[in-house]
Amino acid sequence: MELLTKLKEVGFSIAPILGLVTLLHLFVTPLGNGILPIFYGSAFLVIVGLALFLLGVDIGLLPIGERIGATVTRTKRLGALLFTGALLGVVVIVAEPNIAVLKDQVAGVNPAINTTVMVALIALGVGLYLVIGIVRVVFHLSLKWIYAISYLLLFTLAFLVPPELLGLAFDSGGAATGPLAVPFIMAFGVGIARVQQLQNDADNFGYISLALIGPTFALLLLGLLLPETTAQPGALSGIPEAGDFLTLLPAIISQVLRALLPLLSLCMVYQLLLLHMPFGQMLRIGIGFIYLFLGLTLFFLGANGGFIPVGFAIGHAIGTMHEYLLLAVGLLLGSITVLSEPSVWVLVDQVERITQGHVKKPVMLTALAIGVGISGFLAMLRIITGLPIWYFLVPSYLLAVILAFLIPDLFVGLAFDSGSVSSGPMASTFILSFAIGASYAVGGNPASDAFGIIIFVSMTPTLTVALLGLLYKRALARMANQGVHP
Repeated sequence: MELLTKLKEVGFSIAPILGLVTLLHLFVTPLGNGILPIFYGSAFLVIVGLALFLLGVDIGLLPIGERIGATVTRTKRLGALLFTGALLGVVVIVAEPNIAVLKDQVAGVNPAINTTVMVALIALGVGLYLVIGIVRVVFHLSLKWIYAISYLLLFTLAFLVPPELLGLAFDSGGAATGPLAVPFIMAFGVGIARVQQLQNDADNFGYISLALIGPTFALLLLGLLLPETTAQPGALSGIPEAGDFLTLLPAIISQVLRALLPLLSLCMVYQLLLLHMPFGQMLRIGIGFIYLFLGLTLFFLGANGGFIPVGFAIGHAIGTMHEYLLLAVGLLLGSITVLSEPSVWVLVDQVERITQGHVKKPVMLTALAIGVGISGFLAMLRIITGLPIWYFLVPSYLLAVILAFLIPDLFVGLAFDSGSVSSGPMASTFILSFAIGASYAVGGNPASDAFGIIIFVSMTPTLTVALLGLLYKRALARMANQGVHP
C-alpha cells in the first residue's frame, strides 16, 4: 500500500531527530514536565501529515504537472510554455510548506519584514528561474555558464545588503526547494523533456537548483529596499510553548486552504483549456488534493505545536549551558538530517546508476554525512562567533562553480540539484528553530546569525557530488587509457 510505504519513509527520516531529542532530554537539557510526550505527539502528526502529503503529491500533482509540461510544449508556442512555467513556479511556492514555516519563523525574529511581500518575491524568483531553466533546455544552453553568471551577480548584489537580510535571502532558496516544489517542478520538466526531439540525460537536472537561485535574488532586492531592520539582538520575551494543538487548528486549516486553492484552480483551468484528461484521472487527482489538504494540516499542526517550540527550547538551553556544546550538537544534527532525508537516498541511487557502480552508495552517503555534519558545525560556529556568512558561502560556491567546468555535463545539474533536495522539512522546522534559540542564548542577533543555516545544509552536498563527478571523470580516463570500456 502506497500510504504505508510513505509512512515508513517519513518515519525513517524523523526517527533520528526523535532519538537525539530524547537523549538530550535525558542526559543534557531536560525539557520540563510533559514536553517530551507533546514532542512525540507532534512527531506523530508530522509523520502522518508528511506521508499523506507526499502521497497526494504522487497521485495528484505529479501526473498533472507532467501532463501540463508535455501538452504546452506540444503547442510549439514558446511564449505559452514560458508563461506556464512562470505561473506554475509562483503558484507552487504559495502552497510550499517549507515557505510557510519560514514565513512564521521570520515574523517572530524580524518584524520589520513584511512576510506577505517576502513570500510574493520568493514566488516570483522561482517563477523567473523556472523560465530560465526552460529556455536552457529548449535552446540547449550551457547550465554551467548560467550558474557562473547567476552566482557572480548574486554575490555582487549581496555585498550591498544588510547582514539581517543576507542569511534569510540564502535560506529562502533552500526553503523554496521543498517537498512540494521539487517533485512538481521536476514533473513539469519531465513533461517538457519527453516532447523535446534533441534530449540528453543532463537536461533532466538543473531545474531545482535554478529554482533555488531565484528566491535569493528576490530577497536580496528586498534587502536593498529595506536597509534598516528592527530586529533586536538578544531580545527574548519567552520561549515558545509546545502543545495547544486545538487552538492552532482553525488558523492552520485556513492557511492550508489559502495555499492549495490557487494551485487547484490553476490545474482545473489547464484541464479545461488544454489537458482534457478523462474523468477517472481527474477523480484520482482530486483524491490527491484531499490527501494534500489533510497532510499539510497535520504537518503544520505538528510543526507549530511541537517541533518548532522544542527545537527552539533545546537550542536555547544548550546555548545557555555551554555555547561550545552547540558545535557538537550542530555536527550531529547535520549528519543525521542528511542521512535521514528520503530524497538523499534517491540521489545516491541516481549517482550509483549514472556512474555504473563506480561511485558506490556507501561512499557517497559517508561523504554527505561528513560534509553536512561539518556544515552544521560551521553554522553553530557562526552563531557563537558572529562571523559573516561570506566566509563560508563565497569559497564554497566559488569552488562549486569552478568544478562545474571540470566535471561531466551530467554531473553539473545533478551536483547543484543535490544541495537543493538535501534541505528538507527538518531543516526549515527543527534545525532552524534550534539555531534561533541558540542565537538568543549566546546573545547574538538571530536575524543575521541563525538564518543561513538552511543554505549551510544545501551547500555541502553540491560540493560532494561535484567532487565525486571529478573522480568519476578521472576513473573513465584511466579506463580509456587501459582500453577498457565503461
